[in-house]
Amino acid sequence: MAVGMTKLENLIIPEVMADMIAAELKSKIKLQPIAQIDNTLVGQPGDTLTVPKWEYIGDAEDITEGDAISITQMGKTDTKMKVKQAGKGVEITDVAALSGYGDPIGEANRQITLSIASKIDNDIATTLKGATAEVKSAAMTVDALLDAKDKFADEDEYKMYIVLNPSNAIALRKDAAKNWLAGTELGAEAVTKGIYGEVDGVQVIRTNKVEKNVAYLVKEGAIKIVMKRDVKVEKDRDILKKTTVITADEHYGTYLYDPTKVVKVTIGA
Repeated sequence: MAVGMTKLENLIIPEVMADMIAAELKSKIKLQPIAQIDNTLVGQPGDTLTVPKWEYIGDAEDITEGDAISITQMGKTDTKMKVKQAGKGVEITDVAALSGYGDPIGEANRQITLSIASKIDNDIATTLKGATAEVKSAAMTVDALLDAKDKFADEDEYKMYIVLNPSNAIALRKDAAKNWLAGTELGAEAVTKGIYGEVDGVQVIRTNKVEKNVAYLVKEGAIKIVMKRDVKVEKDRDILKKTTVITADEHYGTYLYDPTKVVKVTIGA
């Protein structure tokens, strides 16, 4: 057993902190339910992913006996997604860490996790602005939600979410009245994901990351978060100030994988 005073460098273990932050990060990303994690670039060289967007070939056609099946060339466009680096750092004094008052190291873990999660939420919210389909409504009502659902070109049964500002979420809840299912009625998974409620089969996510009077109806699979490298934590000493600096960063990118699965709702128009 080691003898002597406990040192701050023994209390802060970057690998342990990285594992703790990575484990908590997904649950702290408020908009994670509408995005899928893509690990294509993990461990691979390069920081750019070329994403193909395939165009629909059209419905199948009747065939007369003996005739050839018509051939349609598959068209596609490519979108390039650039990986970015996001990070945050804190500085802890020896006095604070060793005094036994509170838990500054645990608090550093918590705040760094929230900081990175909030940044990813910002990027997902920005990605939603790439929506090409739009409906306009005088107020955020159930009818506005149904109009947005009608905009979807396909009829596939995907899980749907509407992402909107808290003030607009409250308006939707009031309009839905008895047809509203609270998040607590949807089960533990919904509560864990921060689902505010559900109406007409659409789960509601309220967040200040989306500006007031704008909402996005999103089908599952519309957005992807591409991971390049998981959370990395490093520490360094300032021997003059007797402090330890802790930084954490993550390499990732977000992109609109399928624009046909997002409809923008402009409220008050």
